[in-house]
Amino acid sequence: MSFIKELILSISLINLLDIGLIAFLFYFVALWFKGTRSFQILITLIGTGIFYFLATKMGLILTSILFQYVWAAIIIVLVIVFQPEIRQMLDRASPIRHWRNRQYQSPDSGVVEEIVIAVTELARQRTGALIVFQRLDTLDHLIVKGKDLDSALSADLLQAIFQKNSPLHDGAALIYRSRIKAAACILPLSRDEDLSAKYGTRHRAALGICERTDAICIVVSEERGEVTIVEGSEIAHFRQRSEFRTAIEKGLSNHKSENGPPSRGLGAIILSNWRLKLLSLATSIVLWFLIVGPQHSEIGISVPIQYTNLPASMEIIGPWMDRIDVRVRGSAQGLENLPPGVVRAVVDLGKVVPGVNFFRMTPDHIQVPPGITIAQIRPSDLQLNVETASVKVFKIVPTIVGALPENTKIVVSPTEAKIRASLGDLRRVTSVTTDPVNISELALKQRLKVPVTVKPEGLRIDSLDPIQVNVIFETEKP
Repeated sequence: MSFIKELILSISLINLLDIGLIAFLFYFVALWFKGTRSFQILITLIGTGIFYFLATKMGLILTSILFQYVWAAIIIVLVIVFQPEIRQMLDRASPIRHWRNRQYQSPDSGVVEEIVIAVTELARQRTGALIVFQRLDTLDHLIVKGKDLDSALSADLLQAIFQKNSPLHDGAALIYRSRIKAAACILPLSRDEDLSAKYGTRHRAALGICERTDAICIVVSEERGEVTIVEGSEIAHFRQRSEFRTAIEKGLSNHKSENGPPSRGLGAIILSNWRLKLLSLATSIVLWFLIVGPQHSEIGISVPIQYTNLPASMEIIGPWMDRIDVRVRGSAQGLENLPPGVVRAVVDLGKVVPGVNFFRMTPDHIQVPPGITIAQIRPSDLQLNVETASVKVFKIVPTIVGALPENTKIVVSPTEAKIRASLGDLRRVTSVTTDPVNISELALKQRLKVPVTVKPEGLRIDSLDPIQVNVIFETEKP
C-alpha cells in the first residue's frame, strides 16, 4: 500500500500534463476508428504490442526476437491498411481545417429552396436520387467522379440529372459551395454489416461517404418515394416538407452559425463516450508507469564533451578535458534503455578570449533525452587556455634514407608549407620535413608523394597546407 502511495505522490504536474496529452491522443484516434472494421484491426495490433512487451519483460528471448521482426512488417501494414483513415484523421486535426471552417459559406435561402423543390418533385415521381454535399472534408480521394459539370444549382437541373432516361442518373450528384460540381459519381459503400436489409445501394453509398467524412447526403428512394438525410452514421427520414427544409438548412449551415447545434453543457461533454475516455486515460496511465515511471533511479555515467563555436582566430592550447562525469536520474526503465552516446555535454566557445577561460557546468550544458534529469556534475568547472591562432610559412626539408648518387639532387614540390596554430606552438616548431624517402625507390620511380610532418611531435596544429608533397629525383646540370 505504501508503494502505491509513493508512486502516486511521485507524479508531478508535468507528468499529469504528459498523461493527459497522451490520453487525449488515444481518445482522438479511438473515436475516429470506433465502429469501423479498422477499429477491430487496431485493437488486435494493440494486443499484439502488449504481448510483445510482456514477452520482453518475462525474458522470452525467442518470442521477443520473432516479434521484433514482425513489428517491422506491422508498421508497413498499418500504413497500408489505415491509409484512408490516417489521411482523414490528419486532415481533421489540421489547423487549416479550422480556417476552412471560417471560410465556409452557408447556402442562401434561394439555394435551399431549389434543393427542396427538386427533392420534393423527385420523391413525388418516385425517381431515385443521391445527392452529396461536400463540407470541410475533401472527397476527391474517396469518390470516382463521372462527369464534371460545375454548374449553378437549380431544381430543374437536379431533376434532369436523375431522370431515368438521363445518362447521368446512375450515381451521385456532388454539390460544393452551392454549385453542382459533378454527376454520375461513384461512392464507397458502407462498412456497417448490421445495416438493415431495407436499405439499398443508394443508402449504403450515402452511409459509406458520410462514415468517412463530414459530408451530408440526401437519398430519394425509388421504391418508396421516401426522402432520407444521412449525416455521419445517422439516417433520418422525412415526410413533411417543412421538416426537410429545416434539416437541410441546419446541416448545410456554417458550424459556427446560429443554425448550428446547440452547445452542450460541461457535464454532457464529460459524460459523452465516457467508457472510451476512461479507457484512454487508463491506457495512458499504465503506459506512463511502464515506460516512464517514478523518477527514483539514479546512475553515474561518463559523457563526452563537445566544444562548439570556437572562433576561427582562436586555438585551444595545453591539455583540455574531453569527458565529464554526471549522475542522471529517471525511471529504472528509462535508465536501463538509455542508448550509449545520447547524453553529452556541450560547451559554447563563442565568447572565449585569449588566455585562461573558466566555464561553470550546469544541467543546461548536458543534453539528455526526455524523462531524464541531471542530479550531479563532476567536475562542475572547466578550464580552457585559448590563444590567438597565427599562420607561419616554413621551408620543407625532405628526410632522406640512403646515399644520393653523384650529380643528383632531391626537389620538393611545393617547397614551403603554411602552418596555422597558436603562437606558443608556432614558436616550438623546429622543422617541417617529410616522411622518410628511400633513395633506391625514388631512383626507380623518379617521383614519390609523401606526407609532411611537423617536429617536434605532439604540437596542436590547426591546419597544415599542403599535407603531402612530391619528392622528385633530378640530375644536376654540369
